Amino acid sequence: MAAIDKKTITEELELLQLEETRERVFEMRRARDGRVARAASRDRDITENLRQQAAIQASCWHKKGGKGRENLLHGNDANYAVIKHTLSHGPTLIFCQRCSRVWQPPDTRLNHPKASPEDKALYKKLHEEYQWAANLPTDNEPSGTQLFVFSSIPTQPQEATA
Repeated sequence: MAAIDKKTITEELELLQLEETRERVFEMRRARDGRVARAASRDRDITENLRQQAAIQASCWHKKGGKGRENLLHGNDANYAVIKHTLSHGPTLIFCQRCSRVWQPPDTRLNHPKASPEDKALYKKLHEEYQWAANLPTDNEPSGTQLFVFSSIPTQPQEATA
């Protein structure tokens, strides 16, 4: 009788362990599926936000002003709502204050002699867009930072003047 009880108990224990293992696997799969669903939802949201931002930027006139219902979204001033900002290492970026569009000088590697015709065409397009934005009339003050300046190190320490 003790052998039968021991065998029965062992079988019940194995079944219980199997059931617990199945529950853990189910929970792990459910958690993984939840992570995958959240990541897919984030990807859809980012894609939609980028699409909306591109549509806003494509329809923006980049102009200041906004008197009247028709001009509220597009602006009606002769000046453009752009700011030119020079980075510390030299390039100048141009920002539209209305739609957050950013124009930057195109990568010169696209115009390298060994670059593909597609890259050269892309460089030309980006360069023309950048030049167009750089030449927009605006009364905004440009901003910038101190450009890196390399100078020779003095051989003798300079005295501080008070």
